[in-house]
Amino acid sequence: MEKELMIDGMKCNGCVATVQEKFSAIAGVEEVIVDLEGKKATVKMNQDIAEATFNEALADTKFKVTGSK
Repeated sequence: MEKELMIDGMKCNGCVATVQEKFSAIAGVEEVIVDLEGKKATVKMNQDIAEATFNEALADTKFKVTGSK
C-alpha cells in the first residue's frame, strides 16, 4: 500500500531528513521517500494509516501534511 502526502514547510535537506525520520517511526510504515522539490513524501505501508497520524508525527516540527493522493 502506498500513499503520497503533500508536505508544507520543507526548505532544505535537513527538512527532508526530519520528515523521513518522523514518518519512519510510525508503526506500519515500511519506506519513506521525501521529494524536497515536489514538496511531497511517498510512503509505503503494510496497513492503511490515516493522514492525521502523519500530522501527529510532525506535531513538534514546522511541517504539515496538506493533502494526500
